[in-house]
Amino acid sequence: MKKIKQILLSSITLIILLIGVIFYQIKTYVPPAFDCRMPVPDFCGTPNLTEKATKGKEIFNANCAACHKKHSRSTGPALQKVDSLVFVKWLTNKKNKIDSTKIEEFGIDYHKMTFSKTLNKEEVANLIEYSRN
Repeated sequence: MKKIKQILLSSITLIILLIGVIFYQIKTYVPPAFDCRMPVPDFCGTPNLTEKATKGKEIFNANCAACHKKHSRSTGPALQKVDSLVFVKWLTNKKNKIDSTKIEEFGIDYHKMTFSKTLNKEEVANLIEYSRN
């Protein structure tokens, strides 16, 4: 019985000591200072975009990112490998009529009606440049 009390007392002492060390580490921890000169990791995207591609990225995020992803299918198809002629025809044709009875063509008509009014040819070219990078 005396040996069990001795083991129990030493175990409790060790646990209290470990808890004290943990609290001390938490209390005295100082996070490392952030250095603005540190390189940006590559997992955030492609940092080396051209000026046109940077403008295209802004247009993509403002108009396309809700339904499209650059590399994978979302609600709409991935835009990385879309043919540039198809891209231009979808976004700049001024035919402003939606035929909602044709569900397959709804996306085409929607894009033509919406983006022919909001995007000019230079912005479409920037968007294509970003999609290709």
